[in-house]
Amino acid sequence: MENLVRHQLYFKPIDKLLDSISLESKDILELGSGTGSNSLYLANTRKAGSVTLLDFSDKAFARVSTNSYPCPLIEKQADILSFHPDKSYDFVHSTGLIEHFYDNERFEVIKKHSDLCRTGGLVMIWVPVFSPAFKYISKFNRRIGIQELPFTRNELQVLCSQNKLEIIRTGETAFGALYGILGKKKV
Repeated sequence: MENLVRHQLYFKPIDKLLDSISLESKDILELGSGTGSNSLYLANTRKAGSVTLLDFSDKAFARVSTNSYPCPLIEKQADILSFHPDKSYDFVHSTGLIEHFYDNERFEVIKKHSDLCRTGGLVMIWVPVFSPAFKYISKFNRRIGIQELPFTRNELQVLCSQNKLEIIRTGETAFGALYGILGKKKV
């Protein structure tokens, strides 16, 4: 049941956003990866060359299905704002990460997406937006201790543009709870 829900809520909108985009043999970096299920999906369906998962939580990495990846997998436990790898990536993405940051840190986290992406590479970001669906979901999340501040579509677009990301496409998940952008890193 979880896979069906995840497919409808996340993977179907991701596929639509990435329609006709090839990630074959590309190096993927997922920021705030949690269990890495979105990167696992991309690696399996888009034939990624490698996947790097970055998360602050060792508990999240304990739940990563490492044997399921069809390509090399690297796990990095670090705070996103202090992560400085030796290379840049072809595709950098996050889902449900940036809404946990406030004020100027939002700019800094989107800047980090752009900084970690090679010039001409792609960045995909999904964030919750003010919507009836988010209102319902946020009540549940607050009860279990998750604090998040949704975006407006315009706020995400402006922050991406300020960080050298040319927006190629936008999309939303079922019920409009999450808004996504696909951007190309400009010179």
